[in-house]
Amino acid sequence: MVQMNKKERFIIGSSIILVLLVYMGLSGVTSNQYDVSDAVASQDELAGKVIIVNGSMVIGTDKWDGINRVLTFKMTDGKETIDVIYTGDKPDIPPDYEEIQVIATGKFNNNSFEAFKLLTKCPSKYEGNISEAAK
Repeated sequence: MVQMNKKERFIIGSSIILVLLVYMGLSGVTSNQYDVSDAVASQDELAGKVIIVNGSMVIGTDKWDGINRVLTFKMTDGKETIDVIYTGDKPDIPPDYEEIQVIATGKFNNNSFEAFKLLTKCPSKYEGNISEAAK
């Protein structure tokens, strides 16, 4: 067994860390979270990769299929719009919503985004609760 002194162990440990940092920098380690327009612009590069897309649900485009548990809708960031197909439990969407912020996790498949996780936030819903509490 070869024994190393502290200086040799430090040099080897530092070298390993340096190599890992250089590799991560060269491999382009980036966030997997995009606005709709950025996701659309990078759609070819993102094909097959799980990403997170942020945007707003386009009013009146949501359609729920309760038998298959599929929600389809259009999502926009004001610049671009994509079709989203979400499979899972129905999110809480009030029938008279004015704006719903959406965070969808999934993959592009052709010209649509297939989501397996969906988070929604309806600002008007929370504003109503605040004004009710103030009474």
